[in-house]
Amino acid sequence: MAFKSLILAIAIMAVLSSMSHASDPSPLQDFCVAVDDTKNAVFVNGKFCKDPKLVVAEDFFKSGLNMPGNTSNNVGSAVTPVNVNNLPGLNTLGISLARIDYAPYGLNPPHTHPRGTEFLVVLEGTLYVGFVLSNPGPNMKNKLFTKILHPGDVFVFPIGLIHFQFNPGKTKTVAFAGLSSQNAGVITIANAVFGSDPPISDDVLAKAFQIDKKALNQAGFGTFEGGDDNKSRGEEDINSELSKAIQDSKMCIIVFSQNYASSSWCLDQLVSILEYKMKFACMIFPIFYHVDPSNLRKHKGSFGEALNRHEEKFKCERVYENNEKEYWEDKLKKWKDALSQAADLAGMVLENQHESTFIKKIINVISTRLSRPALYIASCSIGIHRRARSINSWVQADGSNNSNIEILLVCGIGGIGKTTLAKFVYNLNFGYFEISCFLANIRETSKLPNGLITLQKQLLSILVKNEKVKISSVDEGIIKIRNALCYRKVLLVLDDVDEPDLVEAIFDMKDWFGFGSKIIVTTRHKSLLRPQLVHEVHEVGILYTIEANELFNFHAFGHENNQISKDYYKEYLEEVIEWCRGLPLALQVIGSSLAGKSKNVWRSAIEKLREIPTNKIVDKLRLSYELLEDDHDQNLFLHLCCFFVGMKKDFVVRILDKCDFYTLVGIQNLIDRSLVTIEYVNEITMHQLVRDMGRDIVRREATVDPGKRSRLWHHTDSYNVLRGKTGTEAVQAMVLDMRMIPLIPFRQSPIGFFTAWSSKLGNFCLQDHVRTDAFEKMHKLKFLQFNKVQVNGSYKNFPKGLRWLCWSGFPEECIPNEFPMGNVVSIDMRYSCLKQLWNGYKFLQYLEILDLGHSYELITTPDFSGLPNLEKLILEHCTKLINVHNTIGCLQKLMILNLKDCHKLKILPDSICELKSLETLNISGCSNIVYLPTELDKLISLKELYADGISMTNLEAQTWYSSLWAWAWKGRSPLLSPKIHFPKSLHVLNIAKCNLSSDAFNKVDLGIMTLLHWLDLGGNPINDLPDSIKNLTRLKTLNIAYCTKIKYLEGVPSNVTDVNADGCISLEKVGSCAKGHPVEGYINCINLVEIEGVFKLEPLENVDPQVLANNMGISNLETTMKSTMVSLVFGRVYNAERLRNEYPGFVQDDITSLFSLSPKKLPPQILYHRGVFSTFLPGETVPNWFNYKFTDAAEVYCTLPNNLNSHRTINGLSICFVYKCPEPYTNVGLYDGPAIWLRNQTKDLNWALYPAWFGLPEDDQTGIMWLSYWKVNNNLFEQGDIIEVMGSPQFAEFKELGVKIFYIDEQTENYESNDPFEDILRNDFSDEERTYYICT
Repeated sequence: MAFKSLILAIAIMAVLSSMSHASDPSPLQDFCVAVDDTKNAVFVNGKFCKDPKLVVAEDFFKSGLNMPGNTSNNVGSAVTPVNVNNLPGLNTLGISLARIDYAPYGLNPPHTHPRGTEFLVVLEGTLYVGFVLSNPGPNMKNKLFTKILHPGDVFVFPIGLIHFQFNPGKTKTVAFAGLSSQNAGVITIANAVFGSDPPISDDVLAKAFQIDKKALNQAGFGTFEGGDDNKSRGEEDINSELSKAIQDSKMCIIVFSQNYASSSWCLDQLVSILEYKMKFACMIFPIFYHVDPSNLRKHKGSFGEALNRHEEKFKCERVYENNEKEYWEDKLKKWKDALSQAADLAGMVLENQHESTFIKKIINVISTRLSRPALYIASCSIGIHRRARSINSWVQADGSNNSNIEILLVCGIGGIGKTTLAKFVYNLNFGYFEISCFLANIRETSKLPNGLITLQKQLLSILVKNEKVKISSVDEGIIKIRNALCYRKVLLVLDDVDEPDLVEAIFDMKDWFGFGSKIIVTTRHKSLLRPQLVHEVHEVGILYTIEANELFNFHAFGHENNQISKDYYKEYLEEVIEWCRGLPLALQVIGSSLAGKSKNVWRSAIEKLREIPTNKIVDKLRLSYELLEDDHDQNLFLHLCCFFVGMKKDFVVRILDKCDFYTLVGIQNLIDRSLVTIEYVNEITMHQLVRDMGRDIVRREATVDPGKRSRLWHHTDSYNVLRGKTGTEAVQAMVLDMRMIPLIPFRQSPIGFFTAWSSKLGNFCLQDHVRTDAFEKMHKLKFLQFNKVQVNGSYKNFPKGLRWLCWSGFPEECIPNEFPMGNVVSIDMRYSCLKQLWNGYKFLQYLEILDLGHSYELITTPDFSGLPNLEKLILEHCTKLINVHNTIGCLQKLMILNLKDCHKLKILPDSICELKSLETLNISGCSNIVYLPTELDKLISLKELYADGISMTNLEAQTWYSSLWAWAWKGRSPLLSPKIHFPKSLHVLNIAKCNLSSDAFNKVDLGIMTLLHWLDLGGNPINDLPDSIKNLTRLKTLNIAYCTKIKYLEGVPSNVTDVNADGCISLEKVGSCAKGHPVEGYINCINLVEIEGVFKLEPLENVDPQVLANNMGISNLETTMKSTMVSLVFGRVYNAERLRNEYPGFVQDDITSLFSLSPKKLPPQILYHRGVFSTFLPGETVPNWFNYKFTDAAEVYCTLPNNLNSHRTINGLSICFVYKCPEPYTNVGLYDGPAIWLRNQTKDLNWALYPAWFGLPEDDQTGIMWLSYWKVNNNLFEQGDIIEVMGSPQFAEFKELGVKIFYIDEQTENYESNDPFEDILRNDFSDEERTYYICT
């Protein structure tokens, strides 16, 4: 096959000899109209002439050239001829005509007219045309003449010469061609030589072009043939030859046929080729011969079947014994991985095209690839296939926009592997483009004198295939590059770009690129290009943990990856790999530096890395910092590195904006440079090595004297500066946690290089060394972050420019009056020893955040009248707080007030109602409140109210009811019995665990809160839902957890999507409107038997016996019902103590009973959930009724063969899972019971069935048989799909697993039943999501 392909390749590119031609004779009469009738006719030019007396005007007429031809073909063009065959009057006149239509990018392939000259005129669109000269002399041999034609242009193709036309535009083109012959003839070159009937012999072609195997070898082409048939030569000899052949080859061509995977030798060969690929930079070109590449990737179709046969063969040969089992498991894994990798390689797929055309394309691609050198890639590029997959798919995809070119930005921090990925993708794809170019190191080159011109010369030299191109200016280079593109399909990689000019200049030439051209740009700047310049962005991610381990081990322990060495250094491996955080550069540099070193050197190197990162890593990462636009962004970055990683973005913006930063735009610039990321919880994060790089920049400001640095982020440095009083005016920020001072260090389990240190200081008092006069020279100090720090002395000369004061564990009972806080934006004194914040009145105009949370000694709040801009007041867990100052009403900008768990607080001042900006009020857990303001409805901005856990036991009349009653009455007559109204503005309301009965809720009008979307009524002794809840049209989440008296849940608004009814132990039935997912919504509902339309538990005898017999194999129903009782248990959550502590006493008794219940003894039940129904019966083995049985406890992960009848549609699956309980039953959590996992591997769809009710065996010797039927539809399972089933026993022990497949024709009769269970049975489990947790 390879020999034939090479013959064809050279044939296509060979010299074609010129052909003879003839001219039409001159007629000796006016005309000779062609006619088929031989009577009374004269024969001229191969046609009979019509009797002149019978000639009519129609003989000289032809219509229809106004109609376009059909260009829906392989070449995208259509020729509509006008010749003697359809216009008989042309006979003997020596002319003919044709209309030619070209689709966008359509081609009239190379051809000749042996008997006529052609002249072409373009009417519409653009054409790129040309012809090849014959052999007039040595200097003119096969010269190509080309031209671009526009409407009105004419071009002549001389008689007999090979010529072509191509439409390079995105719109159609129309042209008319005239020929100097009534029948010029046409010979399409490729069809004539390679598509003749019968075909020209390969021997003839080989002889004609003087090609044979010997000549190929002499020309440098070598071949290697292998297969199972060669095993007679010895596997060792073949593998040796293969290894040598791969090493000596530039390209390996792998032809994947339907039976490829049936050959174990071919699979071993594939593994070897892929292994050698990275070591020897060998190009791999897969050819998928009537094979879908996805079959290789997903191991389905013939490839899945072949792998299954190999696995069965290994089992039959009993190789699964001792060490042989691991050997063959590893071999199977390598085969599967190799097939998946090969599917991702750029190759060619034969489908819907003639093989000769396909071969021609293959030869063209191979020739192109071999004519261009591949780029070097390091031999150990771990994870590159996975990380390059999406980029490779983008390159291989057809154009998705209206432009000829598409642009992809490959972004990421330094050392992440952007250039390596770009090289890898380039090597896979450059052969598919007419022109391929990789321009490296653009940032560095562009900074050199005439750097941009140098880059233009590199690109132009590739376009024109001439290294000696001349460009004198950038503008001249643009013109020359544009002209050289000539509508060709181009793959262009621009590596390490930092300025957009070059990319934008290239994009301006988009109309000169061929359709399908791709440009890859590697950059550290995510927003390099303007949004108007249409492009896509791919951010390169870090390595997976397993990949990081493999890469580090490769560099640290060499190719052999010695397990003994890894075990020897095990105590350090995890820590150092965690420190690298998946950054390839760091793994390579650190691994190489530690290779061959002793344990002591490893330990010392790690200790150094804690303080001083490796220069090679820092310098690579620092480049992104240096490329920031200005010192503003650089300083912002250093602040974030040292103090704000892991903090909320909103808080950081608030603080830094008050420090003369333009924080929002600055953070966005850092995000664009991949230096900072914002996590989904709106936290500022960055790669640990990027953080360390920034901190190292600060360290280098003064390597010996930390007091001269701008930021003191290291605890020891801060402590030494304060103790030595060496701080200078350079210091802008400082952090010190006394628990991190390493006077008495101890190693914990490795959690990173900044390991926690002991705070045990013995009898030595660290605090004596920190005095206030150490701050005297730090006039620029703006951020102070202390923890457990005792500072002695007067604060009179303390820095006055503080913006952020964070002093956790502040040791004083009151902030001294001389403490300068006039510029402070945020005061954070959580866990302080404060009893009061300060004495008297203080005016702090800039203060926006005051957090005194967990200050357990705080008794009263300060006078708030001097805090006009306070927005957040946090007093949670101030357990001794008894008074909130009445001046709180002055805080007109206050948005958040948090008094959670202030247990001794009894009164909320009426002035709270004056807080017009208040959005969140949290009095959760304030169990001793005796008075609430009566005008809370004045809080017009209130969106969230948390009042759960307020005790009503002893103070009902005095507290909640009286307050709300007075608030609602407001002077009205008590006879009116008004409704109680919460603020209309509420979005969230939590009044759980308040001992509120159904009668109490009848006096509350919930319906007025039309904006409410989250409501928590949990833990209240209600019997049913309040009627007014029906009017909450925007409600999405309803929590009634541990409302233990509710039996029937009805009246839930249809708009509610999440219902939490955990622990509703009396609940038996849920109405149809409740849409809560049973897995999360109804845990511990031990009496629940139905969620209407979703879930149902009922006696097995209620189901049509025919349904049970056909779908589950239960045929003796009466006997089963009479003689069988089954122990059923409802899955429960753990930690009953935690639940008891969370809920009031009236619920605690119910929780106690919940966890002490024994399994229920019931007749056999049927359990239904969303298209799956189950039953649990005593049983020891899978019945013979099931098609497939699996008994190996170690192999519960089973792949079903896919030899399904292609004319039958799968309609259902029945699964039998047999398990037993070797140990006595204990409380089993919901996810700890038995489970069935079902996966359609082909479609990547997954289902997991965790039944809330499940059966328990009678003792540790007997088994339980779980029968389930899964009704499917919507083509979820089709012929050829790979179906995987896993039975997971969890707390139990696996015994057997069985599966039966149903088809539509087998079950038609089932749907004619009038059984009351029929409506439930007809529902399907759907494929709206990727993964489903089906649980009741």
